Amino acid sequence: MTEPTERPSEPEHTPGHGGQTNLATDVIAYLLAGPLLFGGAGYLLDHWLDLTFFVVIGLLVGMTLSMYIIWLRYGTS
Repeated sequence: MTEPTERPSEPEHTPGHGGQTNLATDVIAYLLAGPLLFGGAGYLLDHWLDLTFFVVIGLLVGMTLSMYIIWLRYGTS
């Protein structure tokens, strides 16, 4: 009977073209997901409350949080 091998907690980015591509796609995904998610929530609040400023607030908060997560994950190594 074999023992299960431990898996790393986060995927390792390998050096070279493949590692750079993975890093770039991860960063782009974060930069798109934050504003889309929070901007969408702002749009729903605007539609529900009949206001017009929650979309802008949601987009700004989403972009700020996306950049903060990218900085935490990739900028402190």
